[in-house]
Amino acid sequence: MFYPEHIGIIIQARTGSTRLPGKMTLPFYRDQSLISLMISKFRQQAGNIPFVIATTRSSGDDIIAEICKKSEVPCFRGSENDVLNRFINAAEKYKFENIIRVCADNPFFDIASTLMLAKLLKANEADYAGFLMNGNLPSIKTHIGLWGEAVSYNALLKAASLTSNLLYREHVTNYIYSHPQTFKISLAPAPSGLSARTDLRFTLDTREDYELHRDIYNQLAANDKTEDLTELIGLVDQNTEFQQVMQNQISLNSK
Repeated sequence: MFYPEHIGIIIQARTGSTRLPGKMTLPFYRDQSLISLMISKFRQQAGNIPFVIATTRSSGDDIIAEICKKSEVPCFRGSENDVLNRFINAAEKYKFENIIRVCADNPFFDIASTLMLAKLLKANEADYAGFLMNGNLPSIKTHIGLWGEAVSYNALLKAASLTSNLLYREHVTNYIYSHPQTFKISLAPAPSGLSARTDLRFTLDTREDYELHRDIYNQLAANDKTEDLTELIGLVDQNTEFQQVMQNQISLNSK
């Protein structure tokens, strides 16, 4: 696959979640935490594209920095609340001109599809590329939790120069895709025919998400299918209990 030059993956992670504190370092599968699983996943599947964990300077995130050190993975520490600035500074340090942004609280993250967004970004000479959900939303604005997004470093710089709004500073790319008159946005249909699936929630924000996703992950792992998106969706579609928990959490935690 032909990727843009100087591309890198930045995975944002922190322990300071308000709904489930410490979720990134809780035991998720066997003796592995969610952040450890994410590191293993990217090490196996990202190919020659470098990846960095971007966490905060808060003492609570020392544990994430320590996990990165033990795993021999680069860790960048920046602002806790100004995540846009954290990404800009991380990209500057590692000389990433194009960035694949990943939220680490997605245990079923689809790396292969997300990497396609880098190709889309380059092919369309866009500032931002993402997958389209619910007719008009980039997937990052939904609770599906399967994919990341691609954005240019220059677009992040431009967004930072145009807004000081806390919402936009916290959510990194929100200003960019909310202002298509200012930035060139490229959105492709979500993979596997999932563009209209508003009933799926694979992002991990709450204790209920955590327990549900652990159960799903363990069932998939028993058959070595944790990286199989078709198996994942099929398992949920066949289990009314899983569906009900997802619906409850979607209702309580809509983005």
